[in-house]
Amino acid sequence: MKTPQLSRRGFLTGLTSLAIGSTALGRHLGPKKWDSKMEVAVDVTIATIEGARVHRPYVAVYIEDEAGKVLRTLSLWVQTERRGPRWIPDLRRWWAGSDHDKLVTTVSSATRSAGKYSLAWDGKDDAGKLLNQGKFTVCIEAAREHGTYQLIKKEIEIGKKTFNVKVDGNTEIESANIEYRKRAK
Repeated sequence: MKTPQLSRRGFLTGLTSLAIGSTALGRHLGPKKWDSKMEVAVDVTIATIEGARVHRPYVAVYIEDEAGKVLRTLSLWVQTERRGPRWIPDLRRWWAGSDHDKLVTTVSSATRSAGKYSLAWDGKDDAGKLLNQGKFTVCIEAAREHGTYQLIKKEIEIGKKTFNVKVDGNTEIESANIEYRKRAK
């Protein structure tokens, strides 16, 4: 049996149909937007450290994409007056990867004493744009004058499934908990 020959026109027509079909399928199966009814809750416990020269730590809690780019700064606890700003660059990873000049004036608030604090991420970047579902890294960075520098990173995947994960702490951050859940009202 002889195989029928495909003309150049027939080949190009078939290729065009495949491309159009693939594009439509890609749009249908492409990345899904963040579900606006969901949030990521980040609970952070700042450790109690005793001593005569102990200052409150500077803390940055932020979200990175898979490439390590800072997408959203959830909170920045720093001192912005007197000699305080000189210690902000000690939050090394956040400082290098963020639009720090703008964020220090708009997002920052006072340093916090030891204790538990809760933050929430609504799936938007610092510009307010809703992101696609996917893999992200929650970063909790702490630096203390006359103290240590600490960084906690935890990769998370945002999709249909909720999760609740405890993250081991370090010298400055006693513990953390990350939960993907329905948005609190």
